[in-house]
Parts: sequence; C-alpha cells; structure tokens
Amino acid sequence: MRYQDINASVIDNWCKEGWEWGEPISHETFEMARNGRWDVKLTPVKYVPHDWFTEFRGKKILGLASGGGQQMPVFSVLGAHCTVLDYSTEQCNSEKLVAER
Repeated sequence: MRYQDINASVIDNWCKEGWEWGEPISHETFEMARNGRWDVKLTPVKYVPHDWFTEFRGKKILGLASGGGQQMPVFSVLGAHCTVLDYSTEQCNSEKLVAER
C-alpha cells in the first residue's frame, strides 16, 4: 500500500469519527468572514494572529493537505483564489460541502 493511501485512509477514518480538523465551518461562520469577522485556527486552542497574513484579495493560495472546509473557505470569501489538495476524500468532501452551500 502506498503511503498516500495509508494517509488518506487514516484521515478519512478520523473524519468519520468526528475529528475536529475534519469538521467544516458553518454557514454562519462563512457569513461572518464575508463581513470581515474571521479567524482560522493554528492549533485546537489558538487562532492565527491576523497580522501574520497579507491582504487576501487577488492572492493565489495553495492549500496542501488542507481539506476539511475550515481555512480555504475563509480565505476564499476574503478574496483569495484558493486551490486545495488533500489525499483524504472525506476532507475534500468537507471542502465541497462548504463550496456548495
């Protein structure tokens, strides 16, 4: 078995068990970000300081292993052009869920 398949399987199972990094943001959180009230987590208990980021509008962001529907939707609504790559089908499904909302 390839390591990519092992990784995807492990993460998919964690997501099915309710792993916090696999839970997509709510529509309310998305709308708050649209209105300028946003945060993204660095760790389960710490948010990334806003001054660590640049202006998002028009920037291209590549999210590697960043599925889950948490950060990329926020960056997108702030004006970035985001591409997400993740081995986990469940993580990609979370991204798709937020995008379809």
